[in-house]
Amino acid sequence: MVIGPLIVGCSFNRISQRQLSYERYVGLGDSISIDEYAGGLGWGAISLFHRNKDEVYPEFEGKDLRSIYPGIDFHYLASDGATCSTVLDEQLPALPPGDNNPTIITLTVGGHDFLTALGPGGRIGRGAIDDFRSNLVEILETLCGHFPNGFIILGTIYDPTDGVGDLAMPEVDVQEGYVVFHDFNRAIRNIGESYGAHVADIYSHFLGHGSHHGDPNNPHYRPEDPTYWYVQQIEPNARGAHEVRRLFWEALDKGARKSE
Repeated sequence: MVIGPLIVGCSFNRISQRQLSYERYVGLGDSISIDEYAGGLGWGAISLFHRNKDEVYPEFEGKDLRSIYPGIDFHYLASDGATCSTVLDEQLPALPPGDNNPTIITLTVGGHDFLTALGPGGRIGRGAIDDFRSNLVEILETLCGHFPNGFIILGTIYDPTDGVGDLAMPEVDVQEGYVVFHDFNRAIRNIGESYGAHVADIYSHFLGHGSHHGDPNNPHYRPEDPTYWYVQQIEPNARGAHEVRRLFWEALDKGARKSE
């Protein structure tokens, strides 16, 4: 398997999106995407991307998949705690039948792979990143083969400690694996782009909104909006889910403009 610029990726990324009508949306991945921590049914990132809550987020009225592609089918397959193995073993087998119909796919994965590697019995270091790269390639290979006219949006993983690395989880040593964390995001960017996926930079967008959001001495402090976007340390709250959706929308819009 060659990983690099020679990989062609999904054919849809070479077609002008303005000329096509999406027939389905598939939301894959982990808790960055799901409803549960954001407030329940309809509040998660993939749900908002599909159907905005206009009364709560009026700036996104008309900026959701249901508005611009009426009748689009929504396949909510993301799950809490999902790793690459979960996506491969549980979510991909649940995909709708593959065909050439234009399909939007979002995928958030890697955070729990990283935490698992840091935990008891995990193997942090080169082995962890090699496993992750191999699994991510297999996921993208499967998606591109299943939906050759697929538009894939792939999210990076965030750092809820705002660059400090002091996650209060006794079962993991974040400091030990902090360098590998950045290797995970490099893999997401490089492999995703090699397959023609559109990368949503959740990592950069969320810096300054984690556990040190109120610390003006933190290099990522956001004085214009020092708000907290997490719950239970590592999950996106309602604001966090809204911001992930924002990045999905921007990736879709940017891809449409690039293809014209």
